[in-house]
Parts: sequence; structure tokens; C-alpha cells
Amino acid sequence: MRKVFVKNLVLLQGLNLIIKPVWLLIIDRIAQNSLGAAYGEYFIILNLTLLLNIVLDLGIQNYNNTKVAGNSLFFKENFTSILLAKFTLSLAYFAIIMYIGMQREMDASLLLIIGLNQIITSFILYLRSNISGLQKYTIDSLLSISDKTFAILFCIGFYFLKQIDIWHFAFAQIAGSIVTLFIAAYLNIRYWGHIKSESKQGQLQLLNVLKKSIPYALLFALMGFYTRADVMMMDWLLPKNEAIFHSSIYAQSFRLLDAACMFAMLFSGLLLPMFARLLAEQQDIKPLTELSVKLLMVIAIPVALAAHFFGEKIMLAMYEFNDIEEVILSGQVFGNILFCFIPMCLVYTFGTLLTAKGDIKAMNIFALIALTVNVGLNLILIPKYQSHGASYSSLITQTIFAGLCTARCFYLFKFKFHIKTGLQFCVLIVCLFGVFFLVKGLSSIWISLGIYGIGSALLVLALRIFDIGNLLKILGINKQ
Repeated sequence: MRKVFVKNLVLLQGLNLIIKPVWLLIIDRIAQNSLGAAYGEYFIILNLTLLLNIVLDLGIQNYNNTKVAGNSLFFKENFTSILLAKFTLSLAYFAIIMYIGMQREMDASLLLIIGLNQIITSFILYLRSNISGLQKYTIDSLLSISDKTFAILFCIGFYFLKQIDIWHFAFAQIAGSIVTLFIAAYLNIRYWGHIKSESKQGQLQLLNVLKKSIPYALLFALMGFYTRADVMMMDWLLPKNEAIFHSSIYAQSFRLLDAACMFAMLFSGLLLPMFARLLAEQQDIKPLTELSVKLLMVIAIPVALAAHFFGEKIMLAMYEFNDIEEVILSGQVFGNILFCFIPMCLVYTFGTLLTAKGDIKAMNIFALIALTVNVGLNLILIPKYQSHGASYSSLITQTIFAGLCTARCFYLFKFKFHIKTGLQFCVLIVCLFGVFFLVKGLSSIWISLGIYGIGSALLVLALRIFDIGNLLKILGINKQ
């Protein structure tokens, strides 16, 4: 299973390294720099639609992925029922976001486009959960970048025609999603026809689908709330113009966290069906868990420290600012937001393992604790410290949830902490501080980051955090 995981991870990361940075760091960044306050309003609307995504899914995606991974007949027997449930939920979601949007005096047309795109994306994620559950990882990898690939092409076309406004930016995204939806639907119908059922498994009715997925839905909702609530609470707690300004500052950093997390989330997408299969077959999950944690941590720790070391310079190189105070604020927010990447990476492994095991009750309790902490901290910090306060709230919240999930896995699966591995990561952190002091005086931030990245990779190899020979053997490169 580790061989399948690593090979498909290499494919996923390779594809996403090409597409996702182009979208987030070029297309989306250009949109924010070009559109100014309009992008701030767009970001507030986007977070509202994401915050209410729970209504769209109610946990169906994760529940379905786990079930299909354990038995492909679940896909064939329940495809129609789940699609009906998704249509019903989409109508409810659309009504709710439009009502809230009107109450908050948001732009109705922009809200309509962004909301419809979230609905289409939800259907794509469900269709992809069938494909990955059937172990069609290569196809799922291609679909994971399909919507952004088409959106990039549409945006380039609009830029070429000099049609650069928030409407065309939003339309490019929904057009890319529509194309991907048709591709994913075609593949699902094709795979559905290839599955032969010798005995009826029993089709779940609409209410049963929703009932079975409710625990997953609650978890999805709670995690979405404590991750996305910061921007919405700034909109509620700050004056309108101040809320838009600080939402834009927050968006600058959150965009880069999103870029990092897109790669880390690919681990979760691969791990969920693999963990489910291993647990169903009562096989040892420790080797796959350890490999995933190490792979994520050797990325997360250098990235988080880089944000701390070079925060202001990175922000100044990427965005346009009115004065030095904005640069300082943006750098401070960036440092806190990117440190969230470390606990979030732990959740992508240990949280996924708990989901595969079906330990949703414990995760819901953990998420409720995290949400309570997040709301309480935001109520205290946002009025006084605005986006900087929200970034501290986010970091503390993510750390609490990750710590609880990790401790739960150690308890359930009898994991043991390896002192040698802990010392290796401690040495890595100390050495990264040394690399920073060597390059901090360089005039170009990109040269500094390049040397820092190379230094990080060499340190990982030198500290032998991985057994390179074993990793090559898993990939099939070294047969001996």
C-alpha cells in the first residue's frame, strides 16, 4: 500500500505543482492586485459560500469515499440516491446563501455566480470520491487539477481581450468547473456500468443517505467554521471599509496557505481510501501513517519557518501596498497564518485516519472545542487587532484541533513516539535558523528563498529523516 501511496502521490504533486501555483500565485494574485477593493468584497462572499458548504454535502463525500473503498457495490447501488440527495441539498444551500447575502447587502450577481460554482464543485467532489474509492487514483489525480486548468485558460483569454474585472474572474472559475463536471460525470457513468453485482446490497433511500452522513456533515461543518469564520467575523465586527481592507490583508496570506494546503490535502485524498482498505482488511496502518507524517513535516516545517523569516519581503514582492505599515501588518499576518500549516498537516494524516476508522464522534467533540476557542478568541482579538488578531486565533485553533486528533490516534492505535525522529526534526529546525542567518543579507528575496529551499532539502537528506534507499525501492527505482 505504501508503494501505491507514494507513486500516486508523486503523480498528484507533479500535476499540482504545475497548475495550482499558476492559479493561486499568478492568476488569483493578479486579480487581487488589479481589482483592489472589488477583490476584498469577492473574498468575503467566497468565504460565506465556503462557510455554508456543509449544507451542500452533509458529509456525503467522506462517507461515500470510505464506503466505496471498502466495497465497490456501494457505488453502484447508491449512485442515484446520493445524486438525488445532492440535488436536494443544493437547492437548500442556494436559498440560504442568497438570503444571507441579501441581508448583508452583498452583490447579488456575484453571489449567484460564486454560489453556483460551489454547487458544481460539490458535485465534482462527490463524483471524484467514487473514482478514488474505486482505486482509480490516476484519473482522480487528473480531475483534481482539471477545473483550475480550464479556469486558467479562460482567465488568460479574458486578460488577452482586456476583460479584467471581478465578473470575468468569477465566470472563468465556474466555466472551468462545468467542463470538469461533465468529464467526471461521464467517467462515473462508465465505471457504474462496468461493476457487476451478483447480489443486491440494498439501496439506501434519500433519508437514510442523509442520516448515515450526518456525523461526517457535522465534522465538516465545524472544521469549516473554525477555518473560515475569521473573515466573516471581521465582516461582522469591523466597520465596512475596515472589514474589506483587513479581509484583503488576510486574503494575501490565506492564498499562500491555500496553496500549501492544496498539496497537503492530496495526502488526505489518497490516504482516506487506503486507510479504509487497510482497516477493513485488518492490516497494519503504522508504516503508512509514519511515512505520511514524515513527508508532510519535512515540507511544513521549512515552509512555516520561511514565512516567519522572510514574511515582509515575500509580501512586498508579491503584492502592491500603499505604505510600510501595510507591509509590516501583512508580514505579521503571513507569519501566523503559514504556521497553521504545521498543525493542519498533522490533521491531514491523523484526522484522516480517524475518519477512515469511523471515530467521528471524537472528532466532532474536538472540532466543537476548536470552534468554541476560535469564536471566543476572535471576539476578543478582532476588534482590537483586526486581521493580526484573527491570524493568532487561527493558529491557536488549528494547533488545539491537531493536538487532540494526534493524541487520539496514539491512544487508539498504540502509536509510539520515536525519540530519534523527534531529535532529527529538532536539529532540522535549529539548522534552518542557521541557513536563514546565512542568506538574510542577500538583496533578492527569490535568491534567498532558493538557497533556503535547497538548504532545507539537503538538511533532510543529511539528517536521514527518510531511508532514501527504501523510498526508491517503494517507487520501483531501486529494485535491489
